[in-house]
Order: sequence, then structure tokens, then C-alpha cells
Amino acid sequence: MKVIIGAGKVANIIKNNDDVILRHSQIEIKDEKSVDEALSKFPAGTVIVNAAAKINLEWCEENKEESRLVNVEGAVNVAKTCKKYGHHLVHVSSGCIFDGMETERVYTEIDEPTPAAWYAKTKADADVAITSLGYDKITIVRPRQLISAIPNPTNMLTKFVNLQNGDFIDSKNSVTCIEDMKLMIDHLITKKQYGIYNLANVGWLSPYQIANKVKTRISNKLVVNKISYEDYLKGIKVKRVNTLLSINKLISTGFMPRNAMAALEWCLENYGK
Repeated sequence: MKVIIGAGKVANIIKNNDDVILRHSQIEIKDEKSVDEALSKFPAGTVIVNAAAKINLEWCEENKEESRLVNVEGAVNVAKTCKKYGHHLVHVSSGCIFDGMETERVYTEIDEPTPAAWYAKTKADADVAITSLGYDKITIVRPRQLISAIPNPTNMLTKFVNLQNGDFIDSKNSVTCIEDMKLMIDHLITKKQYGIYNLANVGWLSPYQIANKVKTRISNKLVVNKISYEDYLKGIKVKRVNTLLSINKLISTGFMPRNAMAALEWCLENYGK
């Protein structure tokens, strides 16, 4: 059984039938007492997945203090409480703490973060703060460019489906199918793998490739325009990054994710079902 903090797309997809979801009305991670009260009810050794975070880049940029309170201080409150009660913490971080800057560099778990936005900085800072607590039973997972067969406003596929005309870059990025991420997390829990793990599907996909697949499979009225990364950055307020994640550490534990294109095809085939 897992206890999952948060009620967003990731929490609901990685949930097994016997798992417990703690919604915001049941736990306020900014308040250490609230966290203690909620997590003290579970027996020692319970797996606690912290999937609660402020994730909208523009919102985080405009609300830096509040996003830091949730993404950093809240994450630390959960980690400290897990340490107090001997729980196994699985903390959902993000691969976007690395900015590939069109270099196609592949990042490992031990590389120094290079956050390009406030959201990414809060996630990077949380990773450092959590690992500095001196507690061994912590697993930090870093997914990247989340896709899923389940429609959601923050699902990359849903964003593309809702467009009529879009500009897309043809830059390589790692992709994480959330349904596969569930299997990855359950695997790491079962194998008692602690530390930091990049979670992504095998290979790379660009937003331009994904948009063309969405057009072909779901939304044939979508107009897909290819633009350069430089022109793309000129049209947005907060920088988006190119990030390639090495998943060799995950594979070394005995889990082989499916290919990114195969995962995308599966999501589109089952989208909304």
C-alpha cells in the first residue's frame, strides 16, 4: 500500500486500488504539524509518495514565495516526518531542473542542476534539502515531459489536442508516460531502491513529433508549424528547456521502460478511453 500526497494527474494515475490518497483538505504540507498529524496514523515503513507541488511555470514565476513554500518547505516537512516515523518517502521531483540548451547533453542523476525557471529551481532546491536530512529511506524520482492516455489540462497531449494552430520545436526531449511511471515507481518500491532516479521512456521525442502524431491520431484539424527554439523562446514568458535524461540507473535495477514512441502511440490509441 502507498499513501499518496496530492490529487493531481500523477497521483491519480500512479494509484493502485489499495493505495490511499491524501488530498489538500486532509494534509497541508506547508504546515509541519498538519503533516505530522496525517502521517503519524500510518505504521512505520509505510510508503509515502509526495506528488503535491505547484507546477505551473508562469504561476510559480509570479508567486515565488508561495511556490517555494509548497515545493521546497512543504517537501522538507514531508521528508522530516517520514524520517521521524520510519516511512519510505518517494518524492516526485522533475527532470526540467536540467537545461540542455540545445546541446543534446544527456543528464545523469549526479549532474549539477541548471534550472532555467523559478519552478525548476524550487524542485532542484527541494532535492538538495531532502537528501541533506541524513535519512536513507528516500527515493527521489525525476520524470520529464509527462504524457498520458487520460485527458488533463496539464497533460502535454491534452494541451496539444486543445490547440487549433500551434508552433512546435523539433528539439529532442525525454518523455515520461505516466502509466509507465507508475510501474517504475512500484518497481523501485518493491526493490527498496533509494536515492535519485531519472524516470523516462527509452529514446527521445520532440514537441514537433508529438504534435504531428496528435494531428494524425486525434486532432486532424490541428495546424502544426515547425519553428526554431530561438523563435519559440521569444513567444513565451518563462523559458522552457530541452532535457535528455539518462535512465541507465533505472535500467540497472532490472526495469526496462518501453520506447518513447511506442508509449506515445499507446497513449494516443487509448486517449480518453
